[in-house]
Amino acid sequence: MISLAIDGALFNYRVAGVAIVDGKVLLHKTPADKFWSLPGGRASLFEFSKDTLIREMQEETGMDVEVGEMLWVSENFFVYNDIKHHELGFYYKMDIQDLKDQSDFIGVEGDGELLFKWHSVIEISQIKVYPEFLASELTQNPLRVKQFASGFIDLDKA
Repeated sequence: MISLAIDGALFNYRVAGVAIVDGKVLLHKTPADKFWSLPGGRASLFEFSKDTLIREMQEETGMDVEVGEMLWVSENFFVYNDIKHHELGFYYKMDIQDLKDQSDFIGVEGDGELLFKWHSVIEISQIKVYPEFLASELTQNPLRVKQFASGFIDLDKA
């Protein structure tokens, strides 16, 4: 996975998917996190970003997805688990093949769990979602293609 420790900090190359069905967007978080994010994960070396999203969704949820157009590129600086992060994120439209329902479910992240939940797009501002630009961008109809950059935020204190 493309995650490099540099001078006590961490660089991550992350790919995430935006699945909106019936006015709800799929988000996930670890049980310990105080915020939600879009599902996805770190790219592997020599892996196309769309392939990263397909692989991560299969590994974490067992779901097959179709990756659509790129929506956003995001550069984020944040502190998470007391470590400074520099994250480059690619965000794509994503369709989940053969979606049965929109019930909450548990996925896997290595040896841990991920909580998956469908959140109402119109109520997204009522929860903590990261990166912060998602709270406003997910409410746009149609979704807009943009680039974002954010300075440091401490997710451990969010």
